[in-house]
Order: sequence, then C-alpha cells, then structure tokens
Amino acid sequence: MALRQLAQAAGLLRGSAGLLRPFATAPSVYDKLVHLTIVDGEGRRHVVRGTVGQSVVDVLEGHMDTLGEEGICLSPDGRGAREAHVKLPQELLAAFPPHTGDDARYLAEVADPSSVDRHSRLGSKVTLSKELDGTVLALGALYPWKSL
Repeated sequence: MALRQLAQAAGLLRGSAGLLRPFATAPSVYDKLVHLTIVDGEGRRHVVRGTVGQSVVDVLEGHMDTLGEEGICLSPDGRGAREAHVKLPQELLAAFPPHTGDDARYLAEVADPSSVDRHSRLGSKVTLSKELDGTVLALGALYPWKSL
C-alpha cells in the first residue's frame, strides 16, 4: 500500500505508459479486508477481520478463540450449518431488510425472544462488503442450550 502511494506521488501510475500500471489495477488482499467491532454479551469489544463476501457467521467462527462459543449455534434447518443472532446499527437497517418466512422462523428459534428487536438479523444473511468496514455489530442473546 505504501509503495502504491509512493508511486502515485511520483507519477508512475498515471498514464498508460506508467511503470507500475499493470500492478495497480489488481486488488490486493488488503483491499478485500473488512474490519468489524463485535460487542459480546458482556459488553466487551473485539476487533475482528473478515474478507469481502464472507458472512458474519464465518467471521465469528474464525474468532471463536477470543469471542467464545456463546454467540454461535447450530442452524435450525438441520444441515449442520451454524447461525448467529447479530444486531445491526441503525444506519445499516435499510441495507439488510427484516427477515421473512423461514429466516424469521429461524431467528425466533435460535434467539431469546426478549432480545429480538428490529435490529436483529441472522448472521448468515449479513454478507461483508467494504461498506461495512469499521462497523460495530452486537451479538444478540441465544437460548443457552442452543449455543455450541
């Protein structure tokens, strides 16, 4: 990233005859990283990394050593998939509309009913994009007997 900025400052990336032009258009791994702050049930904040295209459940599974297993449970559809109850901030509610049909039933089955509100979503339905970089998500309460 620093080399790319240095090359831009020197004017090497500008024209079609620029020396670094073929490499400047290829996205790097850093360009695909998404940083999230996850607030667990005890109010502790954990900064985690995922990549564009991953679901929030995939990110949570990759960070179970620091987040614990209480935020993930087995999906009610019975295929061995994992699920999570996450709470989105107000500004993301329009991007992820409320669940209907089976997804609403799954959320009702895995989450504690007293913790489900209009911010609640299934973690498997929230896909990471660069627009989510820096977002704070909260883990919603699950039924204790359904966590891993």
